[in-house]
Amino acid sequence: MNAAAVPRNFLAMSIRHFVLLATLAMLAGAGRADEDIEWRHRVMQGAVTLSANPMGIAARTAFYSARGFAAETIRPYAQACGFSLSLQNGGAVALSTRLADWHAIGADGRPVRLRLPSEWDIQWARAQVPEAARIAFRWAQFQAENIFEPGDWIMGMATLEAPLPDGFRLIARYHDEKGDHEIVLDQLACSRDSVGN
Repeated sequence: MNAAAVPRNFLAMSIRHFVLLATLAMLAGAGRADEDIEWRHRVMQGAVTLSANPMGIAARTAFYSARGFAAETIRPYAQACGFSLSLQNGGAVALSTRLADWHAIGADGRPVRLRLPSEWDIQWARAQVPEAARIAFRWAQFQAENIFEPGDWIMGMATLEAPLPDGFRLIARYHDEKGDHEIVLDQLACSRDSVGN
């Protein structure tokens, strides 16, 4: 056996083991990331969990300014009634969501839909926001269409099309092999610093 080959093989094997262990550690941490957040609003329906936290103007302005948005450009988004949302499929079958099928119902009974990420992106294109900032925006949003395999979850931001100052409920629809379903988060409110609240 060549003595020079032993250290090289050992080093290659060590690097593979390190990469494998680092990947496993990352995946284990990703599975618990949602559990590390203190959600103000959470509801479970069967094995599906929907969670939400209102997000204020300052937090969203800082987040997107750090990703290339000018403060005046991101202002309409930051002032909208916005949330961090999470949906988790704890079941044994796949499910799908379409953000276009979700809506809020105000205390007065008025329905308000969620503004889709693609609608914001049109506004960013008109404002000539740099592509890198627009990509960062898209990745941070609750995606417009999702397929959740068993155990999958997603977290992202979303905004209402119009403010609901007196509180509201969020109706989130999803589909699985048994058909269409709704999961409802009650007693939501926009952040106190959102415009119109």
